[in-house]
Amino acid sequence: MEDKEFLLESARNLKRWEETPRRLAEDYADMTRDELIKLIIYQRERMEESDAARKESDRRISELTDKISELTELLRKSNEATSAMAVQMSGLLEQLKEKDRKISELQSEVKAGRKDRFGRKSQKGTKVRDDANRPTPHTDVKGGFDGTSASLPEDLDVDAEAAADTVPASPAPQKGSRLYRLGKTYRTMDADNRVFHRSDKNKLPEGATVIRTYSRYAYNQETVVTEHEYEIVVYRDKDGHVLCGYFPVDNEKESPIIESVPGTHAAPGLLAYLAFNRFFLDTPVYRETGRLLQERMRLSRQTITNWLEKGSKFFNGVLEYLKDNCLEKDSIVNCDETWCRVKVDGEYRKRYMWCLVNKSARVAIYYYEDGSRGRKVLKNILEGRELRALQTDGYNVYLYLDNEMLDIDHVCCMAHVRAKFKYAAEIEHDRYARSFLEYIGRLYALEKRYEEEKLSAEQVRHFRNSPETTGIIIEMRSLLDLMKSENAPRCGSLMEKAVGYLDHFWNRVFLYRKDGDYTIDNSLAERCIRPLANERKNSLFFGSDKMARVSAAYHSVVSTCKLQGYSILEYLKKFFEEIAAGNRDYGKLMPSTIGISANKL
Repeated sequence: MEDKEFLLESARNLKRWEETPRRLAEDYADMTRDELIKLIIYQRERMEESDAARKESDRRISELTDKISELTELLRKSNEATSAMAVQMSGLLEQLKEKDRKISELQSEVKAGRKDRFGRKSQKGTKVRDDANRPTPHTDVKGGFDGTSASLPEDLDVDAEAAADTVPASPAPQKGSRLYRLGKTYRTMDADNRVFHRSDKNKLPEGATVIRTYSRYAYNQETVVTEHEYEIVVYRDKDGHVLCGYFPVDNEKESPIIESVPGTHAAPGLLAYLAFNRFFLDTPVYRETGRLLQERMRLSRQTITNWLEKGSKFFNGVLEYLKDNCLEKDSIVNCDETWCRVKVDGEYRKRYMWCLVNKSARVAIYYYEDGSRGRKVLKNILEGRELRALQTDGYNVYLYLDNEMLDIDHVCCMAHVRAKFKYAAEIEHDRYARSFLEYIGRLYALEKRYEEEKLSAEQVRHFRNSPETTGIIIEMRSLLDLMKSENAPRCGSLMEKAVGYLDHFWNRVFLYRKDGDYTIDNSLAERCIRPLANERKNSLFFGSDKMARVSAAYHSVVSTCKLQGYSILEYLKKFFEEIAAGNRDYGKLMPSTIGISANKL
């Protein structure tokens, strides 16, 4: 108790001393020695407690500081991990988007492949069947067209200025009255070999009277391969010379000796049939051996192949003339290429065949330059030729024309442009693709009109540059610029490819307006190269590069005959007959020289 009172009294004194500062000596002057000792001891204890508390506080602060450092490090690592995860997540999202894009592209390609395989093959003949998006009549609305679907006209009248330069449409041909309704007869079939079987009117029943007679027709085909074996007599004449000859027996229906095509045992007629079936009817060799076997002729595949190869060599002289006609100075040539399989060193490799067509000269030439599809082939074909124009698709090898042959107009194909937008419209259901198809359809309608009116080249060129045609192209360009802008509407991969293709080849696609003799598309070369696709489908592959060149030679002759309107089979027969007879004047063995018009057969 005394200690407590002492402490209270000491506290009051300390407070008082603080309020009335005095000298230190005066503060403890009235305290006894024991009191001072107790005070010192007390203050020392307090100081020790304070030091211990301070040390404990420092220790705890140090611990907390270390803990904070650990937490800060953990937080830093956590933030780094979070950032890494965010970056990884972003990468995964990009990969996912890329995979989705590739899946979309693959789905579009699958649909396009199915369309190519199972759908219609025409690039310009198939309409997108959607009544809501049928083409509308043309008018001059390019001033108000802003590239959006909302600005596209719905119901338009023909502009007066455009109508002034428009070729009037031909009236629809009227169907003539059927002959049988007029009491007349007609035949759509005809054969050169005719046998007329008369009726013996004396065999009529007794008392019968003839009212009239008429003919009833029946067509029969008799095919047989006949082996002609000639007994050749080797003899010595009176002068001692050893000779040989064939001497027909009297009173026997022996024909003059039939010469075979050099290098073969095939007469001209048989070799002509083999070539006709192989390269026009696209009959594989194994089927041809089966056909001959049914006609009691045993012939191996290799023999047929060798005979065809021997026969093709005689066409080389004719092909030189045909090439000169096809690539003559100032001519317009359509060009295309397609792939084929060739067996090389025991492997089936992809090779390419080229086709060049001159519509004016009506000549088609096929090239197999070791199966290459490179620029070197095109350079070798065209080097030294002074063509006016070459029309192709968008294959990048043809850019050689723009880089090195500046004096040749390089015209691209509108049908290929249409095909790309057609896929985008049918597979991706892109409404802007339908708008492009509408514009292209209107351009084709104008071309059809020019053809029906049989306009001259100068007239065609005039109308191709008329306000009507120009207006369509301006509208088309406006929509294309919209699709290429930053504000372009979202579209699928097929639409992007179509837009990029048209933008890249824009000038070349519309170069057909420069000359009335130019065509809007490359369909002529496409049609001529189609037999190669049929041959590839039926025969699958060529056994060697040599046989690919053989095919190119025969197809050149066959396609040229078709273009010139001559009978392919009859020309082949006549040609091989001249070859068997020893004629090598190939300038006089052209289809236009010895060919027989198909209309006269």
